[in-house]
This record gives sequence, C-alpha cells and structure tokens, in this order.
Amino acid sequence: MSVQIILVLGVSGAGKNVALGALEDVGFAIVSNLPVALLVDTVDAMLATHTQSLGVSVNAHSPTFVADFDHGVARIRALHPALPLRVVRIDASDQTLQRRFAETRRKHPFASDDTTLQDAIAEERSRLRAVAASAFDIDTSATSTHLLRQRVRQFAAAVTEHAERPLLEISSFAYREGIPPDADLVFDARILPNPFYEPGLAALTGRDAPVIDYLRAQPETAALVDAIATYVRASLPGFSADNRARIHIAIGCTGGKHRSVYVANALKTALEPVARVLRHDREHPQPE
Repeated sequence: MSVQIILVLGVSGAGKNVALGALEDVGFAIVSNLPVALLVDTVDAMLATHTQSLGVSVNAHSPTFVADFDHGVARIRALHPALPLRVVRIDASDQTLQRRFAETRRKHPFASDDTTLQDAIAEERSRLRAVAASAFDIDTSATSTHLLRQRVRQFAAAVTEHAERPLLEISSFAYREGIPPDADLVFDARILPNPFYEPGLAALTGRDAPVIDYLRAQPETAALVDAIATYVRASLPGFSADNRARIHIAIGCTGGKHRSVYVANALKTALEPVARVLRHDREHPQPE
C-alpha cells in the first residue's frame, strides 16, 4: 500500500476508534483523539520517524476547531505535497448515538450540567460537518463494527492505483432493514426473480455459483445491470464536477442475500474499467 495520511473524524459514539483500529490493522502508524492544534506538528514528527502510512483521529473539542482544522490540512498539504491526504468522517443517527451512550453509560465529551446529550451531539456534528467537504462519509447507524472495519480498510487500499478515477462504493442491503443512510444512489433488485423460492438456493447467497447461474439465466438480470451501469457511467462527470469524494451505490432486495449481492458484484465488474470500486454487503459481509 502506498504511503498516505488518513485523518479520521467522528461524532463521539459513532465508531471513530473502530475506524482508526482498522487502519492500524493494515499497517498504519496511528495517533488517537489528537487535539487539532497539534495536528501539523504531530504529522511532521511522525513522518520524520515512521516509514508507513499515518492514521490520525482528531477531536473537535476546541471552539476554534473549524479554522484550525482547515489551516492544519492546508499546511500539511503544502509541506508534504507528494503524500495523499484524505479524510474519513464517521457519523450515526441521533437515536443510535443516544442509545449507545445509554448502553455504555459514558458521558459525551461535549455534555455538561447545562448541555443535554442531544445538544452535545448536535454541536459536535456541526463542527465536523463544517470541514472536509470531500471526506469519505460513513454512517454507522445500521453498520456492524466488522463492516465498518472492512469499509475503512477498502478505502485505505483504494489510493494505490488509478487515483485519477472516481471512487465508487457499491453495497448490497436488505430493504426490510432500511436503506443505507449514506447511500447516494439506490437501486431496487426486487424486480428480479427471487432465488429464495428455488429448490436448494434459499440458504446460499449471490456469491454462490448456483445462485449466480440462476440469475444469469434470467433475461431481466442483464437488463437491470446494464441499465444501472449505463446510468452511473453517464452520471460520473456530473458527480466529479460536484467534487464528490465518492459515490455510494446501494443495491437492495428483500433479504440482502441473493439478488442484491449478485447485482452489486456484476456492477463492480462492469464499472471497474472507469472507476475505483469498493464492494461490501451490509447484511452478509465477507469474513475478515
């Protein structure tokens, strides 16, 4: 993996530490929960003493966080122009964050006797959203720690080749579990015949050969994949003009197991010639 710098931002309770740990697992030297005022000096010191990529999580506690973060990132890019610097930002719904704080009985770092948990979450999120317009955003409201680690590792690996191409994230999901909150484009694979009702296929997934063979034999399948791929290819210039760091394409079916997984994999194959592609399955992630 090419040497790079990844800054990790995250609303408290959303999974920032899990994301940073995923970077450490793939060989990054990491620093956790760094005050933003120390960002430039810390990165300089680490680059002087380490030969691997750097992963740094930055907290937003300072009232001047927005200005300090923007200045720090600009300074690092000026001092180290050859190193890619990218940002991952982790968030979750208010309901999810409130439940997690209730379960862990921890105090939110922005909370006080005069500040409710809801207000503390809103203030921290406001600061984090005011920076890094091109951040790779991940919503963990319906995401397991395993899947979060997988998505972060894939993002880290995507810097190594064809950096000039747009970055697409293609996922499968189950409609009964809700649409992924951070999806940019959502397509419905429930219009395809369902392998679940075919003998011997219910327990398999869209990655298994019998399911693949069954769906390939349906004329509707190729038509759906071709239509989605054509639309995405035609939309890429517009997304690039809008300065999107990545486009998350979510493919749904009833259980997120057969049709959506197959279509997502077929789209990956169809779009790899024009984009860098990350693939994951929300309900049935691949083992680590």
